Amino acid sequence: MRQITNIRKAVCVMANQLKKAGYTLTEAFRKAWQRVKLTMKVRAAGVTAENRQERLEFLKFRPEDLSVTLEREPDNRYDSNAIQIVIHIRPIHRRTVIGYVPRVLAESLAKVIDMGIHVKASLMGIIGGYSYKETLGVLIDIAI
Repeated sequence: MRQITNIRKAVCVMANQLKKAGYTLTEAFRKAWQRVKLTMKVRAAGVTAENRQERLEFLKFRPEDLSVTLEREPDNRYDSNAIQIVIHIRPIHRRTVIGYVPRVLAESLAKVIDMGIHVKASLMGIIGGYSYKETLGVLIDIAI
C-alpha cells in the first residue's frame, strides 16, 4: 500500500512540474504516468566537465561490477535541482560522479527524490569514443 501511495505522490509532483512547464493538466498527468510506468532512458549531461572523460575511459569493468545511484545536489551553484549520476565500482570499492541527469528531467525528478521516494537507475552503456576527437557519453535507465 505504501508503494502505491509513493507512486501516486511521484506522479502528482511530476505532473505539477510539467504543468508549470506549459503542459495542460491532462497532458502533464499523462506524461507523468508514462514516466512512472515505463523506464526513462536518459543520456547523461555534463560528461565533458572536469575529468569525467578520463573516468569514463577507466570504466572497462563488467556490467555486474558497476551500479548506479542518483544523488541530489541541492547546493549546486548552477541548478538547485541538480541530480548527480554516481557509478559505484564494486571490485575496487570506489565511486565516481560521471555526469548529471538532464536539467529538463531533473526539475521534476528532484522533487520526487526530495519526498523520499526511491528512484532506481542502471547503466545501459558507455557510448561514443569512436575517433580521437569523439567524446564518451553515458546512457542510464531510470525507474520509479
